[in-house]
Amino acid sequence: MSQKKLLLTIFTHAECQLCRNAKAKLAIVQEKVPFDIQEVDIKSPENKKWFDEYRYDVPVVHANEKFLLWHQVDIESTIKKLQDILKS
Repeated sequence: MSQKKLLLTIFTHAECQLCRNAKAKLAIVQEKVPFDIQEVDIKSPENKKWFDEYRYDVPVVHANEKFLLWHQVDIESTIKKLQDILKS
């Protein structure tokens, strides 16, 4: 049986203070549940689709391409959600 991996994608932009807070909390979560993370700058021209979808809601986080959370990262509930994804 292969180990399931997690890829978190955070939809963000440079001026987003909530995003900086979310990234700091995700770093704490990452100490408990390992994952890779990628950032998508919704203000980059190639990410217009994500800007149209999330412009008022960043940060938004997907886990393995599925919606996980937005706006705020609650450390304990995020750990539980990620552990549940790994178990499924």
